[in-house]
Amino acid sequence: MNGPASPGNAGPPPESSGDASQPSAGRVESTKLMIDRAMGGDRHDRQLTTALLAVMVALLILIPLGSIALVLIGLGPYPDGWAGAERIEVTTAADGRPGSLREAIEQAAAGGSDTVIELKPNTTYRLTTGCTRRGVQPDDDAGGGVLELGEAGGLYLKGNGATVRQECAGQRVLHATGDDRLHLSEVTLSGGQAKSSLGHGSGGALLSEGGGTVTIEDSMLTSNQAEDSGGAVALTGPGSTLKLERSVISGNTAGASGGGVWVIGNLDAINATITDNLAGTNGGAVATAISLTFSTVVDNSTATARGARQLGAGELTSFASYVAGGSGAPSSCSVERATSDGYNVGDDSSCGIGPGLGDVANGPRNAVGLLDYYGRPIPARAPVPGSVLVDRVPSRACLARTTVDGQRRSRRAAAAGAGCDVGAVELTNGLDVPLTAVAGPVATPVPAEARYTG
Repeated sequence: MNGPASPGNAGPPPESSGDASQPSAGRVESTKLMIDRAMGGDRHDRQLTTALLAVMVALLILIPLGSIALVLIGLGPYPDGWAGAERIEVTTAADGRPGSLREAIEQAAAGGSDTVIELKPNTTYRLTTGCTRRGVQPDDDAGGGVLELGEAGGLYLKGNGATVRQECAGQRVLHATGDDRLHLSEVTLSGGQAKSSLGHGSGGALLSEGGGTVTIEDSMLTSNQAEDSGGAVALTGPGSTLKLERSVISGNTAGASGGGVWVIGNLDAINATITDNLAGTNGGAVATAISLTFSTVVDNSTATARGARQLGAGELTSFASYVAGGSGAPSSCSVERATSDGYNVGDDSSCGIGPGLGDVANGPRNAVGLLDYYGRPIPARAPVPGSVLVDRVPSRACLARTTVDGQRRSRRAAAAGAGCDVGAVELTNGLDVPLTAVAGPVATPVPAEARYTG
């Protein structure tokens, strides 16, 4: 199995950490001057100013001065479908302090309503609160570094390119138990560990035990581990659904099934990259009912010759996706029912690839390059120029399949030319696609960027 590739020199902006700056003396003096001028006005103005000052004093009494994770105004428009939610801005990367991500999660869990939490751009949040010393493990999930969402209300976590890294041994990153929706956007979750001795050994980065919908978009889950199933993500609630859009699941391991993802329900993957994950038994990439659209599932493996290298599923539906590579099990897929909607490429026929229009079964294993950023904030594996993936899907079929959330056409179709490409990345002219690891930068600067559906 290939390990997760290191970001190339065309990666995201450098990360930062630390607290929000304090108001400057100049701003305080300016505010005082405005108040003095107002007090110099007529009686009505003075009464109005006095009332405003009374309101400000009341707010300061009601809100602890140290609590910086406040509901804010002016953070920009709400995410689609989250209008009216409570909004919290995380202002410090220091775990457990006022204004921290942990405090915001606790506030959301206690609120009982939908909440939008916004992280500082390109910041690393290291989860350290509750870490035990000298190798002594906490008694349960609540005692360690895990972020406990609980059952109250929906949560939209807007990462703005931030990373949330678990640094407490034996603890996952995020745990949800309710049926409410959970939406992760523009965030990386890494370093999580799910241990059976701590209550549930599935879902290294994220465990959701409710029956709701979890959406992960424009995000990456990498370097997580689960003793049982779902190295990165496990959804254990009946009828649960995972939507994976323009995201990467890479470099995760599971002791049982689903090296990357394990869901009791359904996975809907659109423009997703699932690569270099390892499962102990079945589904090196995914173990669940799955729908693939413009997705790349490659080089996932199993530790034994049982099951399937890539996908272990009751049902598999696929369109314009690439499934290949890996080691361990003899076949890429182990599925009960497979439906090809066309233009899929695989390295064997076990995924139901072949009968669909434009399908290629028994295709190449090396049709994509290394995992890299290609000028984008989230890495992927771009098609090799001239490979069977390039321009395989007719433009008309692209247009029929590239509507995102029913609202807008994909840039993929606009750039398709003679046709658009199979898999998660649309190859553009001049894009350098590294095929093997090199000493030094993984990829040279490119004159054009990779284009993603959506």
